[in-house]
Amino acid sequence: MPRDSDLYASYLALGLQALIPIALGSFKSLKTPANTLRKLRAARRDKLALDLSYCDHVDFDDEEDAENLEETLTWADSLMFPVLGSVALLGLWAILKYVGKKWINLILGVYFSGAGIFAVQSTFSTLINLALRALSIKSKTYHIRISAGIRQIFHLPFTLPSLVLLPFSMILPALYIPLGRPYILSNVLALCLSTATLALLKLDSFLTAFSLLGLLLIYDIFWVFATPVMVTVAKGIDAPIKILSPKTSPFSHPTDFAMLGLGDIVVPGLVIALCLRYDFARHVRSHPKEDVTTRSKFSKPYFVAGIISYIIGLGTTMVVMHWTRRAQPALLYLSPACTIGPLLLALARGEIKDLWSFNDAPSEDDESDEKKNILDDTIEPPSEVAQQARTAATKESDSTPVESGSGGGTGGARIALDEDDSWMEGGVVGGGGDDGGKPRKRKGGKRK
Repeated sequence: MPRDSDLYASYLALGLQALIPIALGSFKSLKTPANTLRKLRAARRDKLALDLSYCDHVDFDDEEDAENLEETLTWADSLMFPVLGSVALLGLWAILKYVGKKWINLILGVYFSGAGIFAVQSTFSTLINLALRALSIKSKTYHIRISAGIRQIFHLPFTLPSLVLLPFSMILPALYIPLGRPYILSNVLALCLSTATLALLKLDSFLTAFSLLGLLLIYDIFWVFATPVMVTVAKGIDAPIKILSPKTSPFSHPTDFAMLGLGDIVVPGLVIALCLRYDFARHVRSHPKEDVTTRSKFSKPYFVAGIISYIIGLGTTMVVMHWTRRAQPALLYLSPACTIGPLLLALARGEIKDLWSFNDAPSEDDESDEKKNILDDTIEPPSEVAQQARTAATKESDSTPVESGSGGGTGGARIALDEDDSWMEGGVVGGGGDDGGKPRKRKGGKRK
């Protein structure tokens, strides 16, 4: 039987592992405001067109900006969580009971190994970028572009550290099943999956957050205390859907573990990430003239309150579990803690109304900007040489008078340049080529 000192160490290790993806995933969920992105992109275009020094005071990472996949959960989505969770849980329990755990463990192991490649790559790239940034080392961003003519059909920005990590990200999950599903490797994959999930999923408001916590609190109590389903599935499935901490020395081939399901990390983590985004939004509102990015420093009172609430809730779970020697539904303690903590802070600061009215769902303007950016990103950005050729052609044309034609125009008229890509085929607009400096036309009289 494990000693109390070993159990305390096991609970501490479990709690520390849970905090890592919550903190990392919360910061990965931040997004640079749309108006700041427009300024940064405009400055980058100006640098290409005019060869001016790019705003050194603005820290902008092409690779991080490209990672904009996200899914916003609304209040209606929160109502479906317990329903879908119950269906999935019952399905897994029925397979374990009537089919056996061999095939389900194999299928889930293969599935999570595949998903783990992307999760490991994303998580460890972020960790390395944080370490390099702390050492004031800036990684240069490279780009892979595939184009058809000037139409860009694929664009992948990457840094050298992320490229070096790619073999590691593929090999590590691939070894999960051949090595016999060691608990350390299972924990690594589970923590990476939790981090990636928190970066991908976002709650739109505190109404959604507190509704989700309340509904899943009832869900957890029912499936843990009223039926053996939750415990049976948690113990029967050997896949990275939980984190494990040995109750004895980790160097003595442990067989008894304390465990925490990923749902007990991700669900409160979604609320804590929302607290951090609320802190960020408050900072953006209070500094309207600054180019605030995700790397800007800002106060985080609600994020800190969320982290402290999570620690209190998880600590209470472990105390009760140790005292009763029985599995506990962690959300029974985490849900009230992560609800009461931010609300008490908002009440003390007189910000209840602002907290409750905060909405993090993408606005129509943001969605319109994203559509425009998607359209713009399909165009292959001209090289610096091409930009200089276009600028030189424009200046030359602006300074060259032309005689009036047969249509009776004045002699002081100048050529009005439209957006013209004829320089790509060797011609210079208005440069006095074989066609007399006139813009080339397609059939039908339209300019090319």
